Parts: sequence; C-alpha cells; structure tokens
Amino acid sequence: MKRRRIDFKKWALLWMVTAASACSSSKPEAPPQPPQEKPVVTDERTDLILTWTDEEGAHVASRVAEVPEANRGRVRVQDPKIPPEKRDPAWVFIADLSQKVDGRYRVHAVLRSEFEEQRHPGLGAAAPATQVPGGDKDETGRAEEVSAPIVMYATKTCPVCQKARRWLLDIGIRYIEKDVGSDPAAMAELERKARAQGVPTGGVPVFDVRGKLVPGFDKKVILELLSESRLGDPGASAMTI
Repeated sequence: MKRRRIDFKKWALLWMVTAASACSSSKPEAPPQPPQEKPVVTDERTDLILTWTDEEGAHVASRVAEVPEANRGRVRVQDPKIPPEKRDPAWVFIADLSQKVDGRYRVHAVLRSEFEEQRHPGLGAAAPATQVPGGDKDETGRAEEVSAPIVMYATKTCPVCQKARRWLLDIGIRYIEKDVGSDPAAMAELERKARAQGVPTGGVPVFDVRGKLVPGFDKKVILELLSESRLGDPGASAMTI
C-alpha cells in the first residue's frame, strides 16, 4: 500500500509540472497588424477614391475638394497607386479631411469588421453584399429588390469582366451583374438600352451607371458618373470598403 501511494504522488507531481510547462509555453495570439503602406491624401491628388455617407446615402469622389466640408471628418479612402499585393482586405483606411499636416491629411487603418459594424450595426462582417447576383438577392439571402448604382452586363468567360468584378469589389461599389451570355432577357435589356442611347454593344463588359451606358471597362468614366450622381456605396466586402 505504501509503494502505491508513493507512485501516485510521483504521478501527480509529474502531471502538475507538465501542465505548468504547457501553460507557460502558450502565448496569446498576436493582434492583427495594419498595412504599413497608407494612402497619401493631398489636395492635389485627382485619382483617389473617396467615399462618405450622409442622410441622402453614400457618395463617391476623386478629389478632396469634392467632399462637402460637413462630411470631411470620416471619409474612406482608397489609393490606386498602392499595388494589390500590398493591400490587406481585412483593413480599410479612413481619412480625416478636416485637418492636414505638412500638406497631407491624416489617414488611419480600421479593421474591416469594425468598419462594417459601424456602418451596419448588428451585422458586422455579414453586411449586405457588394455584388448582387441576379439583382434580387444579397449575401444574407434576403429576396427583396436591392438597388445599386451600377449594372454590369458581362459573361462568365470574359477576362475583362473578371478584372471589372475585382475592381468593383475592391473599391466597394454596390453593383448588379447580368450575364448576357446565358440570360436572353439580360441581352435583350442591354440591346434595348443601347439602341435608345446609340451605344455599340459589340463586346462586354457594358456598364449602366445610373441610367447611362458605358461600353468597355473605363474606370475614370465610371467614377466620374458616380461622383456626378453622388450615389456610390463605400460598402463592402467584398463587400470587399
């Protein structure tokens, strides 16, 4: 009996030492680090993508001067000069356009999940989708009609269409995509709009930006039309603002 009690004590001591070693070796998970390269925002830049929201909805601009004074305190900014490989979709950049230092406006990184939670309280990362397949549902499965400032007529095999999708998702503009290659109704709709505006439809993508057709993938024209209509969307994830 005495030997069995000694063996038990040795086993208990060994277990405590092992457990203590395991606890001491475990390290807390490091917090995510924001991207090192931030957008450079100055009054001279004309190629930025600036998005803000007010009581009328969301808006897009390419220059600081186009953002109303009352809405300059918190503006999402995207810099096309930062290469894709240096962008982290987990983060978005917010600029304070009400003050600047040495000719540059202050910019800080915010986790996309926090950004979406502020824009859509209670939804967090599950905010409505930027892309709306078919135009009648969003990523949450809701079946109501979802409005968007852009309709992109495309095909699944078009490489330029794929570039356009990535760009729209990257800058966070809500859009509806219609496949003219597999949907006769979408093709007929595009042809009807094209005839009315005298726009050729010999290829895809073709964009309908608030009622105006834009053949081909012209980023500058799309952003200018969005800025004029003042109805962009800093959205998404994919929605990946």
